[in-house]
Amino acid sequence: MSGITQVSKPTPFLRMVEGAAPWGSDGLKGLDGPVTLYAELRLGQGRHDEFLAAIDALAERLRAQPGFCHLALKQMSGDSTMVKNYPDAYKGVLATAYLDGVAAGTQPYFFSLFVRFADANTAAAADLEVAFHAGIAPLLHAGPSAQAPELLAYRGVYQTVAAGDRDSIFTARDGIAAFHRHPVETPERDYVTVANHVMVRDAAHAAVEPAIVDLLKVAQQTFEPQDDPAAIGKPGSRDNRDYRKAVSTEILRNAHPDGELRAYLMHGVWESVWDHENSHIDPRFLAAAGPVAAEVVLGPVEPFYVTRRLVCRT
Repeated sequence: MSGITQVSKPTPFLRMVEGAAPWGSDGLKGLDGPVTLYAELRLGQGRHDEFLAAIDALAERLRAQPGFCHLALKQMSGDSTMVKNYPDAYKGVLATAYLDGVAAGTQPYFFSLFVRFADANTAAAADLEVAFHAGIAPLLHAGPSAQAPELLAYRGVYQTVAAGDRDSIFTARDGIAAFHRHPVETPERDYVTVANHVMVRDAAHAAVEPAIVDLLKVAQQTFEPQDDPAAIGKPGSRDNRDYRKAVSTEILRNAHPDGELRAYLMHGVWESVWDHENSHIDPRFLAAAGPVAAEVVLGPVEPFYVTRRLVCRT
């Protein structure tokens, strides 16, 4: 809803350790299967064009890099109300909150960056730690000069536990790698990405994951109305409870604990905000979410994003 803004850090429980180099060889050592180098970045409006140019330059360098799958830059656009169990009357009220804030000049840009690789060795060889500090970090200031206050950034290495599209669910390495090579959220499609951040106790994270995967399957496979001949549902709106299947869904686990906790990112692509919001008031989704919610220590924080860049390997 135009005019409503929410000024907050997108994921306040994620934090960088001072002096850490998460995208360096130490952060990638010993990891099996596809990896995602993930960042959450805040950017002052005066550096926006420079920042996009830096992302474009990085993507162009990576396109021929062995093992590179794709780079996606997503701008935070709003926030889910249904994940917070707001009354239905408030459904979608924050759908454009962050875009409104940027337009009003009351808050910085928020971006999420996903850089996908087929394995940790090729991710390490791409030298993203060096590239980040050389080309991106100098732009992360509140104003257009380097003397302006630096805005905090979060970075981590994530592994995909499970993923799905409208045809299949992927849990094996090869299927996940293929999923990363064929992303669906191109900017021109105007899809909305939803990224639900939660943290669970690290000691229990392996035991919790089957319930998280079950939730992914429900999120990916359900729709409303259930008797829709197209078998994907019908477009959701403010005034109905219909929704189409998610276009794709993914569960990512931080490869490393954060103290006694472990971060998860539940990353979904939907045809509209309303499809997503209506899915969260479906009794089938609520039943599947219960066992996961019981284990969540921090979260959920669930912003919406629009894709600004998507570059795949040549």
